[in-house]
Amino acid sequence: MSGPKVVRIVTREEIISICEGHLRRLDQTIAMWSNDGKRIKELTDEEIATTLHRRKAFDILLKQDAFMDLQKKVPDEIAFLTADLDRRHRIASEKAVQERKRHRHGRDSASTLIQMLEARDIAIPTKLYEELRTLAAGKAAPNMDTILARGFSLLTTPFSSKDLSEAQRTAAEALMVGLEKQDFTTWKATHVPLTQNPRIARIDQQIAELEMLLGSDRTANYIERLSKVEKMEVSSKQNLILDSLILDLAADLESARTYRSTMTELRALVAELQAHDLTTTTLLERIEACKPLMSLQAITELTDECRTLIAQARQRKEAEARRQVILQGLAQLGYEISEGMETAWATDGRVVAKKAALPGYGVEIGGNAQNGRLQVRAVALEADRDISRDKDVETIWCGEFSKLQGLLADRGDNLAIERALGVGVVPLKVVAGTLQSNLQEIKNFDLAKKT
Repeated sequence: MSGPKVVRIVTREEIISICEGHLRRLDQTIAMWSNDGKRIKELTDEEIATTLHRRKAFDILLKQDAFMDLQKKVPDEIAFLTADLDRRHRIASEKAVQERKRHRHGRDSASTLIQMLEARDIAIPTKLYEELRTLAAGKAAPNMDTILARGFSLLTTPFSSKDLSEAQRTAAEALMVGLEKQDFTTWKATHVPLTQNPRIARIDQQIAELEMLLGSDRTANYIERLSKVEKMEVSSKQNLILDSLILDLAADLESARTYRSTMTELRALVAELQAHDLTTTTLLERIEACKPLMSLQAITELTDECRTLIAQARQRKEAEARRQVILQGLAQLGYEISEGMETAWATDGRVVAKKAALPGYGVEIGGNAQNGRLQVRAVALEADRDISRDKDVETIWCGEFSKLQGLLADRGDNLAIERALGVGVVPLKVVAGTLQSNLQEIKNFDLAKKT
């Protein structure tokens, strides 16, 4: 098939650009994995160093032209780090839930201790009393267990009941049943009522996850609301309020998850924009202004805008590389390539290259280099010629096209035929006058229509 052809070209520069895009996304993923992991205190410096060591290995693959290997392994690494960060979030969330349970247990323990000590009319040291009241009010203390243990030690001290009324003595004795045989740990596990309402356990989980995603500032209001509800008597009203809190948290969590995934994509796009030198101060300010409370539609529109800018930049860069590669290859085959031909091709949509060894004939390359699909064909430069030579010229061009494919393959490019007509199937096209006068003819080129 040696007549007009529709071909597709993929340049080495295009493949490298794809690989570099993968690496930029990996870098952004590593940054998010590292920052988030350290923020939630679930990542060590050694683990970060190991990941950065793996990252260097991908640079080596790029230098070795191991493009296929890189394009497979980098997305796998991104998927691994994303899943690993989710796992660390779950671990941190569970720790936060357990800490909230411990905090709630401490609050209830302090309340019970105060009740028991007052029932026995035991004098509580002022500082200890203030610390127990603080815990009972629901405020955290790093030395909570120490405070509670000190309070418990007062309970195990023998007491005199002579100054107590009959009712006080009865209450004190009831509270002391079995106490003398228990240590603090046993008492804490058996004498303090644990929260039984499963709604509260669910809310704890939701608050922990939201805090992992957005930080403690976004959960403070929910913690305060929950604290108020817990002080209410157990009733259907309390359950209704807890259900309302669950729904509010669920909505906030859904928004937080969507925001996180959208911002992850946006930050990856920013890295590519910077690589193409397309970022402006205004654009960066708009991206920086994207906060959790911002409209998701606005963030999505900004993401789409960034994608469009990147796609346009890639197309321009790849089209330029394709034109350069084709023209350089033709020059190596002896065709006359002038300095302005690349610009003419970009402007007019086609270019004709002549060869001194084939007077009166040339090669026309047309089509949109931005999508990688081109039309190539041998052409006559004059209408008044010996048309019996036309088939010979097409046959010669067929051989030279194969040589062009080989030259491009040697430098890592790929020039593949998608459609071709046989020699003499259509008359040799005559290209006379300026390229501008024939631009409309190129746009209506039959082969372009078929594709």
